[in-house]
Amino acid sequence: MTGRQKVKTVETPTIGRSALEERLSAILDHVADAIIVANDQGVIESINLAAARLFGWDEASLAGQRLDVLMSGRDQAEHAGYLSRYLETGRAGIVNVGPRTLQARRQDGVMIPIELSVGEAWIDGERKFIGACRDISQRIANEEALSQMVADLRASNEALERERRQSEAWAREAEAANLAKSRFLATMSHEIRTPLNGVIAIADVLASRVSAPEDRELVGIVRESGRTLLGLLNEVLDLAKIEAGALQLDPAPFALGELVTSQAVTWRQAASSKGLDIQVATAMLPALLGDEGRLRQVISNLISNAIKFTERGSVSIRCETLGIADNLAQVRLVVADTGLGFDSALAERVFEPFVQADSTNTRRHGGTGLGLAICRELVNLMGGDIRAESAPGVGTTVTLRLALPLAPTEAGRHAADDHRLTRLTAPQTRSGPLVLVADDHPLNRRIMGVLLDELGLEHEMVEDGAAAVKAAASGLYDLILMDVQMPVMDGLEATRTIRRLPGAAGKVCVIAVTADAMNDHAAACRDAGMNDFLPKPIQPMQLQALLIKHLSAARRIAS
Repeated sequence: MTGRQKVKTVETPTIGRSALEERLSAILDHVADAIIVANDQGVIESINLAAARLFGWDEASLAGQRLDVLMSGRDQAEHAGYLSRYLETGRAGIVNVGPRTLQARRQDGVMIPIELSVGEAWIDGERKFIGACRDISQRIANEEALSQMVADLRASNEALERERRQSEAWAREAEAANLAKSRFLATMSHEIRTPLNGVIAIADVLASRVSAPEDRELVGIVRESGRTLLGLLNEVLDLAKIEAGALQLDPAPFALGELVTSQAVTWRQAASSKGLDIQVATAMLPALLGDEGRLRQVISNLISNAIKFTERGSVSIRCETLGIADNLAQVRLVVADTGLGFDSALAERVFEPFVQADSTNTRRHGGTGLGLAICRELVNLMGGDIRAESAPGVGTTVTLRLALPLAPTEAGRHAADDHRLTRLTAPQTRSGPLVLVADDHPLNRRIMGVLLDELGLEHEMVEDGAAAVKAAASGLYDLILMDVQMPVMDGLEATRTIRRLPGAAGKVCVIAVTADAMNDHAAACRDAGMNDFLPKPIQPMQLQALLIKHLSAARRIAS
């Protein structure tokens, strides 16, 4: 052998033309798309099985037919011109330019949408046109369904957007209505409390001055009438606060057993006047954390109702702890009476606003029917539950359940007051603390003057916030009783201005005095720099307690 490597030649077997055509035909018959082969005269030469199924022709019947038998009337008229122009110029609208959507005719005359691609090939020196097409009926149906869904969705979105805008408009209207109602109630509260303040405060002063039994009785009627009116006003305002979601609890340590006992003592005289026995049983209760004022309101209302609707027998109050777990005391309070009672079907309705078990009770016993409704809302706000069980002629039992946190420290103990004012300075003495009263209403200034006279405190008066700032700048005053709503400058702005005064003048104790009970002004007053808050109508004992607290801190004056 030489350096050349011998190359082995492998001969490829030759496939005959007929075998190749058979192979190609078999391949085309298994293609999913319909295939049509036509010559340059537009005559069909062959089709595959998919084309036969699509158009409803067999190959033998369709071969030799012109292409336009598969076309719509419009395409038939234009086809010949398209074919001639292409053969003459080479410019085509469909050949070799990608798929095109058009309508095709089946043998039965039914028109179907197809997607058609046409290519050009030379076979044995002859020009052939090869068309590949597929039925797109389902795709179009899906697209139309999708389009309809999109349209429906767009319409739904537009409807939702209209509803959203309408809802927002209604919400704005409702908010404006609530705001208007709140402003109205706040204004009415202020206007009603101003004269009511005079009635109650002066009646309390007279009660400590008169000694004749018949005079004390008349003063007592005035006091009781004023307090009843105040209670009705407070109930309406509380319900408005609850409906507006503006009522907030103020939790602090307190002694529940003492609270229950003190309420029983408060109502004992009312029970005795009707010949009723009032019984109290309180277990040893730990100091708890809760809103004592609001809980007092609930307990007082329950005892008041029990006495009001009981003509003979007794009212019993029982308070106990059911258990303590996770720093929570499970408390149960039961107020039971032997009174009129009501049908058990009304057990839930009695907690609805303006509802009493018997409409005649409103005329016989008075009341708005708001008390129990407010009790339920307050108890719900505290996370508790309140229920009533009753039977006509047997009596009613109201059960209150609460889960209250244990107080971190023992609740403070408060001695019961005798509702009489105690002088803070010795009689005939005018060398004690000097109080400034700022109020634009002459009646309010007169009432406050009478109360301060009873307490033996020297005082001076101004009519607006600007005058209060000017007076405070002198540094002569130990305490300022500041009305919140005044002309020229309101009490909040006046207090903020006073706090910017230099020296002791800027540190003077300022107590807010307001008849606006609709909104929670306590926080706004504290933010303005006020030291405390005194609501109208002024309760003389509450005024005395605040003066003792703040003047004692400043001057060490004992009550």
